[in-house]
Amino acid sequence: MTAAVGQESRSDREGARLRQFYGEMTSLDGILGAMSMHGLDPDHVTAADLYTRGLDCQNLGGFPHLELIAEAVGRVGAPTPDDRVLDVGCGIGGPSRFVADRFGCNVLGVDLLPIRTETARALTVMTGMDDRIEYRAADATALPLEDGSFTQAWMLDMSIHVRDKPRLFSEVARVVRDGGLLVLHDQTGPLPPTMRPVKRVAPFLAPSLSQLIRIVEDAGFKLLVWQDTTPQVIEFFAKLRELMTAAAQADAAGAPARPEQSLAIIDGYLATLASPRGRTGLLLARRAAGDSASAK
Repeated sequence: MTAAVGQESRSDREGARLRQFYGEMTSLDGILGAMSMHGLDPDHVTAADLYTRGLDCQNLGGFPHLELIAEAVGRVGAPTPDDRVLDVGCGIGGPSRFVADRFGCNVLGVDLLPIRTETARALTVMTGMDDRIEYRAADATALPLEDGSFTQAWMLDMSIHVRDKPRLFSEVARVVRDGGLLVLHDQTGPLPPTMRPVKRVAPFLAPSLSQLIRIVEDAGFKLLVWQDTTPQVIEFFAKLRELMTAAAQADAAGAPARPEQSLAIIDGYLATLASPRGRTGLLLARRAAGDSASAK
């Protein structure tokens, strides 16, 4: 009983840190301000206006990385307009809107934080894509969704925050149909000490690549592709650091509220990605017929 209480307490603490971390990154007013800086009219804005400028893409690598991932998916089986895609950990919806725009499919985005799904929904209505995209606040380890109801599941830089990864991937496997695709981008471990500035603000729980593949395959997927993306993510963070430094020095609109912390986080990523550990990569895996851990 004591261990169970301790586990619950740790989960509660991790959840609180995650809510604070991503809550601080979520502001519809902030996005509207950035749109104004880019000369965009909220009454006449498209999804591409936002995601090509990186205004709603908080995934590692930003918009260029979404294109890289889409190209890789296209080589093994892109979703069609008749397909339904699940975006797990959808954030403020930039990747969801990119996927729907790029492939013409329907998308459901789920995220643990209601403020994230509310912001994603508002931006989707603003861009006129709410006929093909919807959002729900949900725990990815207990999805309120029917078995086999999605052709693909995309999970971009989200699984690293979840402690119970077998449960997470079993749930995703449950809702993806036989032959469907898992599109996963994330960071592998074990994370070195250089990630401490990042781990102080949110839970980062990264298995090794071999452990990650084993967890994914035990859940009912079969590995198709692992593509190292570390150089592209390093380039992304280097450019982001330049922009943040310039904005902070100019005290410009859009500068981070706590520039020292933001720069420390970026430096932590850069130092980690330059080491042999903490690399990033794209994993594509096919859902095997009738072989999810939840069915065993």
